[in-house]
This record gives sequence, C-alpha cells and structure tokens, in this order.
Amino acid sequence: MASMINVVTKELIVLTPYYAFGRNASIVHTTIPQQDVSQSHATIFWSREGWYLRDHSRNGTLIDNELLCQSTRKLSKKHQIRFGSTEGTCWNIIDLKPPAPYLKSVQTKDRVLPLPTGTDARIYCSPHHGWVYETDGHITYLADGSRLFFRNEEWLFVANGYLDDTIDHQHLVNNTVFLFTLSSNEEHIRLQLRVSDDQLIDLGSRTHNYLLLALARKRLADHLSGQSPEEQGWISLDELMKDISKEMRKDIDVYFINLQIFRLRKQLYEQLSFGQMFANVVERRMGEVRLGHPFFSISKGAEELGGILP
Repeated sequence: MASMINVVTKELIVLTPYYAFGRNASIVHTTIPQQDVSQSHATIFWSREGWYLRDHSRNGTLIDNELLCQSTRKLSKKHQIRFGSTEGTCWNIIDLKPPAPYLKSVQTKDRVLPLPTGTDARIYCSPHHGWVYETDGHITYLADGSRLFFRNEEWLFVANGYLDDTIDHQHLVNNTVFLFTLSSNEEHIRLQLRVSDDQLIDLGSRTHNYLLLALARKRLADHLSGQSPEEQGWISLDELMKDISKEMRKDIDVYFINLQIFRLRKQLYEQLSFGQMFANVVERRMGEVRLGHPFFSISKGAEELGGILP
C-alpha cells in the first residue's frame, strides 16, 4: 500500500489513485489548515509508471527542499514532501506500491492492514461477484466501506480503486485455458496455463493439482450432462475429500483441502504478474466448492480426455 506519515503528528495516510492535499476540507482528502497552503494545493496520483506529485498552488511544494511550482514530478520512496512553511505540513513517504485495497481498523486510528490471504481468511476480487471475504468456508460479499470481523477486531474494507492493469489483463484471464497432463498411472499431474496462442506457462506437478483436477472432472461431467454454467462443478466437501483420498491413497481432511487451495492461489500470485486475478480459481458456497475458471483441458499423454474450451 502506498502510504505517507506526518513528521509531527504521525498521522498515517494510505494513498488512493488520486489524492489531494490543501486547506479546503470540502475538496481535498487531507486538510492542511496553515494559511500559506492553497485551498487545493497539490495532488498525488498513480499512473503505470509510478506515483507523481502535481503542484497547483500559489507558493509551491518542496520535495526534499527542492521547490516544485505549477508542475509535476515523479516520487521516490526516499522523498520528504512539505506543503507549507511549518514542520507540521511535512510528510515522509513510507511506501510507493501501486494502489490496492486494504482494511482500516474501526477501533484504532490510522491502523491499516493489507488484505488477508491466509488459509483461515482471505479477501479477493471475483469477476462475477466483486469483492469476497472468505473465512472458515463462509462467503461474504463486500462493498467499499463494508464492515467485517478479522482477528477478533472490526475493520472497514477500503476498495481503493482499480488498477489499469486489471482492465488490460482481464481479456487474457477470461480466455486462459488450464491444461492438465496426466502420467500413464495418473500419479503425476502437470498443470500448464495457455494464456494466449504464443504464451504457455508451466506450473509443474504439485500436490494441489490433485484437488484442481478433481474439480475440473466434476465440472466437465456436469457440462456434458447439460447443466447450466452457474451450476456446473459444485461438489460437497465430503465428496471431494473421498475422491482425493482415493486418488492420493491416504485420508485427508478439510484442513488439507483449505491448505491446497491456499498453496494453489499462492503459486498463481507468485508466478504470474496478474496472478491475483485468479483469486477465485476455487469458488465456495455453503459446504461446497468448485473450479471457478470455466476453461480447461485434460489429457493423458497424447490422449485427450475432454475439456471445456473458449
């Protein structure tokens, strides 16, 4: 999360894609009451190249004691920004990551957290339902400003805009095909993603591929039986555990399922620049899960076993 802290008051702010500073509280995000600060003094905004400060004041803005007046400058993490003559108008940049959603504490001022991504709780964006809070198998749909309980504390969900990259990558994500290749004895399952005609991403053979393959087979069976896309692939956790226990030849439990889902999402996040857009690769509803991505193909060696293609 891109953030700044006031040198004197220690007030912490998390930057939105367009963030304004000035004296007029009705038109800016952070109010600076000093008289030498303009009503709308400066804005910090995000573009694909990074964060920039644009000064539009009468007295200018100091960046590391260098005056910026009626112009724009790219920011770096080491910068200190002063909007007026007093030290109370001075802010240090803490972080300049791209704008991202976060949680803001209801009880503790200025306390913020990045979105949880663990096995017990996580928040992600679904292309069909928007922001989703998933904890202990329960689903809650979120809007900007929604309240939720996490780690025994109440938080506000702050959506904080959408990145341009999301728009650029959405078409690629929508048409990606998950390619499952099984060994002859089906003990090894290789997963690849065909993102485009000239881009094939190899995710290798991982334990969580057993889970994803079981969900893909269920979705394929429902597709061939004529079920609607909205109902294809849903399977109870009990049935899924039995299927995977049989495939892996050992007993597994709900914790194992949740851990594999977590590891799958983590692998996608780490190996793809837009991996967070596959956050709903495994969807949940009460007591059931399914493969959330609609397109896949299953093969054993050179033999095609079936699939659903764009």
